[in-house]
Parts: sequence; structure tokens; C-alpha cells
Amino acid sequence: MRRFLPHAFTLGNLFCGFLALHYIFRAEIMAGSFKPAAWLIMLGAVLDKMDGLVARRMRRDSQFGIELDSLADVCTFGVVPAVMIYRSHLASPWGLALAFVFLVCGALRLARFNVLTLNHGKGTFYTGLPIPAAAVCLTQFVVFSATTWRTAHATMVAAALLVVLAALMVSPLNYDSMPDLRATGLVERAKQAFLFAGIALVVYDAERFLFLLALIYATSGVYRWVVGLFSDEVTQHA
Repeated sequence: MRRFLPHAFTLGNLFCGFLALHYIFRAEIMAGSFKPAAWLIMLGAVLDKMDGLVARRMRRDSQFGIELDSLADVCTFGVVPAVMIYRSHLASPWGLALAFVFLVCGALRLARFNVLTLNHGKGTFYTGLPIPAAAVCLTQFVVFSATTWRTAHATMVAAALLVVLAALMVSPLNYDSMPDLRATGLVERAKQAFLFAGIALVVYDAERFLFLLALIYATSGVYRWVVGLFSDEVTQHA
């Protein structure tokens, strides 16, 4: 029974995506909010992180688990955010095309992750923006633009954000994984501080801060690349 526990988290992630689709279509029909769907994507991201942690702790990593996880991710973090941004801001033929670009780049990101993991194992950094982070950033923008930052240019901002996130997913930029809470180095301490400060801000006012925090993480790869231009830092890729 224990060997199926990581898969249970993966299927929970997939269910979050499936249920999020229900709320997306319900919001449009009833002129309601996309918030429930956005929060389900966030919950799916948490479950996605948990399945990997549980699998490694239980030493149940397997090729089957990796493939199942990717199939769930392309649904929850690829299809659902693409549908949400299309329904909320980009309901036009060109918007449909842009939403498909996000989905394609997410699928390519997952395929590359699987290949790199199979050939080299998991490393210190992710190569390209992880698709759960891109999905959270995109869907939380929908909430942020509806509750905190109302602008007449929301459609153009949504389109630009979608294209940037899609490009970052397939980029060679490095992104930090979850910080090691047992580490004592200065850099790891800074990552831990950012993590706990972020959690506190989300608990205080999620609608205002979650999108901004997700955006900071999404652009952190660009910052790391710029810093890397002036250093000889050696990184391991995942």
C-alpha cells in the first residue's frame, strides 16, 4: 500500500486540475469568479511537490511515477491555465493561439525534464521555469487583475505575461528548487527566509501577494543568468 502513496498525491494533483476546469466553465456561465479554479491550481502545485518528496523519502522513485506525474502536470498546469487565461482575458482567435503556445511550451518543458532526469538524475537547479510555477503565476494574475489591480490594459498584460512565461519554461535559465530547511549556509538561509516570508504574506493577503511572489520567482532565472554573466559559477541541472 505504501508504494502507491506518491501516486495518490499525483492523482490528487490531476483531480485538482479536473475540478478547476469545472469552476472555470461555471464562472463563465454564472458570471462568477475564477478564484476557486486558481486556488485549485495552487493546491495541485503543492500536491505535485509532495509526490516527489514522498517518493524520495520512501525510495519509491520510478520511471512510471515520473511519466504519471508529467501526464498529470500537463493537464493541471498546462491545459487548465491555458483555458483559464483564454476564458478570462483572451477570448479571441489570437488569444486561443497564444493559450496553445503556453500549453505547448509547458509540454516541451516536461519532456525535457524527463529526459534530463533519466540521463543525469536530479540536480541542484531546474532548467527552465517549472510548469507549476508558471501555472500559478498565470492563474493568480487572473485573480490579481480582478481584485487588486484593475486596468483597462489587462488583456495586453495577460498576453505579454503568457508569452514571457512560455518562453521562460523552454529557456535554459536556472531556477532554484525548494530550499533545504536543514542547510546552514548563507545562500540557503536567504532562500529559507524568502520562503517563510512568502508564506506569511500569502497567509496575510493571498490575493495581493501570491501573484507578486510567483512573478518574482519567475523572473529569478533572468536575475541568475545576468549574475552568471559576471561569474564562473558551476551549476547542476535538473
